[in-house]
Amino acid sequence: MGPRSRRNRLEDIARHAGVGVATVDRVLNERGGVSEKTTAKVLTSARSLGTKRVLPSNRKRRLSIEAVLFRDHSAFYSRLNQALKEVTKLADIPATIYRTHIDVGDPERLITHLESVAENRDGVILFASDLPQISDAIDRLANQTTIVTISTDIPDSSRHCYIGIDNFNAGQSVAKISEAICRKGGRILVIEPDPSARAQMERFRGFQQFFANRGEEGKLCRFHQTKPLTLALGEVVTFLQAETDVRVLYSPINNEFLEMLVEAGRHETAISSVAKIVHDLSPHSIKNLQTGLIDIVLDSNPMQQVLQAVAFISKQHGYLAALDSSVVDFQLYTSDNLPRTQFI
Repeated sequence: MGPRSRRNRLEDIARHAGVGVATVDRVLNERGGVSEKTTAKVLTSARSLGTKRVLPSNRKRRLSIEAVLFRDHSAFYSRLNQALKEVTKLADIPATIYRTHIDVGDPERLITHLESVAENRDGVILFASDLPQISDAIDRLANQTTIVTISTDIPDSSRHCYIGIDNFNAGQSVAKISEAICRKGGRILVIEPDPSARAQMERFRGFQQFFANRGEEGKLCRFHQTKPLTLALGEVVTFLQAETDVRVLYSPINNEFLEMLVEAGRHETAISSVAKIVHDLSPHSIKNLQTGLIDIVLDSNPMQQVLQAVAFISKQHGYLAALDSSVVDFQLYTSDNLPRTQFI
């Protein structure tokens, strides 16, 4: 069959099924990115028109999902990556997940990669910063595939869904605990995140808003790391030594500076004497909960986030009837209720 007659045949099927020629081509050549309902319609039309070729099976094909992650050095990033490795063993959904890691400082490379895979994937799970150029890329690509932001949102884009905890409410929860600790006096030192880290900024905003609503902004002391790690640590220690009424240290950020700050509590009384509240479990934070170096962890449950992201994409292709919720519940841990199972 020559190029022209093949094109004509595709157009006949497209007309009969009420879809575009490109959709027919994707279905017949099993390239993915087409819902189960539309796939069935195309195959029915092809059979009705007596197409003389081997047609794909009506069985549910294996979904092709791309997970694109901004690489950082946090324990949460490692857990998210591990969850993406393990999720297909836990979810009763036929899917292959391809993982691509891109340095957080290279958004243009991330955009180039998204553009190269969007048309050939049934969905994209995206863990990236809320940057204008990434938002614009999502707007351009959202008609080619299902795009789900995970853990940290890019709301001013055409992404199809955000899967993750309510970071604003998580920050409010920490504020309520901190306020209770300081109810008879005392202040809270909060580590300020980078503005481009939306999830962390939402936690920070929720935390601040709680005290603003009560007219108690004066209870908050803010610290933003601008100097090298050792110098920044020295600044915090000096501040806590001078400001003896600080009762709580809260960080919405998990990074090397926070780990250094927590570890300094082994020998710095100014740090060990304040309650410390952080986000997300890790081997490091579990050990520090057990030894008393930190007091409370609010965990974002990356495995549940990945499960729901895969479920959302699967639903778009007719594999699931419904998705209960896109919001994942955060969990509060102390040394007394740590997970008993192997932590991933």
